[in-house]
Amino acid sequence: MSRAFDGIRVIDFTQVLSGPFLTLQLALLGAEVIKVEPPQGGDQMRDRMLPSPHMDRGMASPFLALNHSKRSLALDLKDPRGRQIALDLIRTADVVVHNFRGGVVDRLDLGWDAVRAVNPKVVYCALTGYGSTGPKAAEAAYDGAVQAASGMMMGNGHAGTGPTRTGYFPVDLFTGQAGAFAVAAALFRRERTGEGQCVDLSMLDSALAIQAPSVCQYTVDGMLPDLIGNSSATNLPTAGSFPTADGLVLMSATMQHHVEAIFAEAGLGDPKADPRFADSAARRANGDALRATLVEAFATDSASSWAARLGKRGVPIAKVNTMAEAVAEPQLEHRGILLEVPAPRGFDAPMRLIGAPFTADTDGPAAAGPPPVLGQDGGAILRELGMTEADIAALREAGVVGAATA
Repeated sequence: MSRAFDGIRVIDFTQVLSGPFLTLQLALLGAEVIKVEPPQGGDQMRDRMLPSPHMDRGMASPFLALNHSKRSLALDLKDPRGRQIALDLIRTADVVVHNFRGGVVDRLDLGWDAVRAVNPKVVYCALTGYGSTGPKAAEAAYDGAVQAASGMMMGNGHAGTGPTRTGYFPVDLFTGQAGAFAVAAALFRRERTGEGQCVDLSMLDSALAIQAPSVCQYTVDGMLPDLIGNSSATNLPTAGSFPTADGLVLMSATMQHHVEAIFAEAGLGDPKADPRFADSAARRANGDALRATLVEAFATDSASSWAARLGKRGVPIAKVNTMAEAVAEPQLEHRGILLEVPAPRGFDAPMRLIGAPFTADTDGPAAAGPPPVLGQDGGAILRELGMTEADIAALREAGVVGAATA
């Protein structure tokens, strides 16, 4: 059998993180993704955003992470000839995705009305910071700004540090994951109705959605989150980070049987025998004393040992890993989320890159090929549109189409 999106063609005008992550999810399930990039520099993640030793050849690691299994066409959309090629591609497409800022897509004349005029059955996904309409529609947005705007930062950090942003990109990547679901739903709808659909995807909306419990805690309960650092919103002293003999563990011991298991494993007896620690209310009231007791106990063994010992007793706990330790986890090897992707052009060895966050018993997600260098597939894509070698050479000479950079 074929994978879910075999035979689906996606024209991908996105850059940076959220859009490429969206289209990667479709590619992992079989979609053909044609990544349309500016001829000068290409996707900003190739060499202008995050440091990488491969920036000088336009293949920085953040770009590699989100763009394997795609084809690259370097195309100047500001040139009428480039726009016409884009429309010719759109005629062949099932899905179009862009993350142009509000107003830019209209200047390029690639908005929903223009696209559906040439392909009424296409699924069109517009990914923006704040939505395609409304008072903030024209504003630029990156992950950090949306973390601030969405209230996310006010729930992250310590009292001493104040609000802080995360060190990774939750808004970008959750927006991409949400967008992949929205596109899949629109394709499913098309199977039933024969109709295309416009999906308006917002980073701010996604940032609120990923915080649904916290949002509801305010809209329903009228409560604002505190800066709790590594402790828990439950305010239980057994839920938080604890130093050990050689590192930290993060423990979410919120149930009575969790606490009893910790006390037993640590040789502390039965917590019910001590009125200070007998139940959740008592433990909250005597949090400092309980934490001091646990810190003293945890100092007698290593983080990995405590995680293993208490994990076997059903306590939610993990060693606070470095990224190197995390990717070496045997469970990840078992799950296969890190895919071995063939070496991109100019590289000597295959790469371990992230795949989809799920498995399937048949026809599941898989990499289709390496990340492309800028413009790598331009000639082949244009020939598929019926262009001759002379046509392609003329477009390259005019700078409308870029040649492969490596």
